[in-house]
Amino acid sequence: MNVTIPDNKMDKKAIVVYGVIIAFCIISIILVLWVQVFENKVVSSVGTLKGKSSYDYDVLKSGFDNLFTNSIENDNEKYQSKKQDKSKKLVYTSYQKKENSDGDYDVDVSIPYINIKNSIVQKYNQEIEESFVKKAESILKTYNKKNSYSVQYGSSIEDGILSVVIKASLQEGGRAQRTIIQTYNYSLEDDKEVGVIELLKEKKVELSYAQEKIDSEIKLGYKKAEDLKALGHTIFERDLNDNIYKIQNVDNYYYHDGSIYVIFAYGNEKATNEIDVAVI
Repeated sequence: MNVTIPDNKMDKKAIVVYGVIIAFCIISIILVLWVQVFENKVVSSVGTLKGKSSYDYDVLKSGFDNLFTNSIENDNEKYQSKKQDKSKKLVYTSYQKKENSDGDYDVDVSIPYINIKNSIVQKYNQEIEESFVKKAESILKTYNKKNSYSVQYGSSIEDGILSVVIKASLQEGGRAQRTIIQTYNYSLEDDKEVGVIELLKEKKVELSYAQEKIDSEIKLGYKKAEDLKALGHTIFERDLNDNIYKIQNVDNYYYHDGSIYVIFAYGNEKATNEIDVAVI
């Protein structure tokens, strides 16, 4: 009986097929590794938003109003020696009023005091007094104006930086409502003011990325306003070429939980409640 013994040698066609499959697998592995390395590079450039998706970004942005808790986060004994009053928090509510007089005014304010022995911080406190406390006192003396004034604040210590944000909503008589936001950022380690450029560099966030986030947010605000304008609404018009949007000119920001909130509160200078907030 003739027995045919199988030939263990692969024909050329099979070798080519297996070769292609192996090459494809190798290339796939290389691509996966490359993507991971590339993503790490991108993630490192975004710094404070490391590992966060666009969904997370939207959550952070929409949660901006929740940051105004009239309290301080992460206060601890480490900075006890910095305090002017050892019995109080590093930031505490020094002026609080909640009064309503029908037809006259409605006031609900919680205004902070930064409890640090330093000339820079004392200047901050003077500005807070001038901008917010005196306005509240003047509103409380008005009659038949139907004025409304509310103030809230948030504060946090992170990476040795004390960040404070104060938001006021002001309606005086028949005038347009204004939203006013002021921020203060102070290094507890170096006893100096911290600018946004300095913070970005310290956190290894590329300035081009920060500028991109700002530009994207302002364009979004611009488009929404233009859509309302097309429907016949009166709007606050943004100038996309305004130098206020350049990252090097930003002086209003809040540092919280690893994110930098760059704030454009147009009501600081004009009669509007429009604000844009870019999260970096």
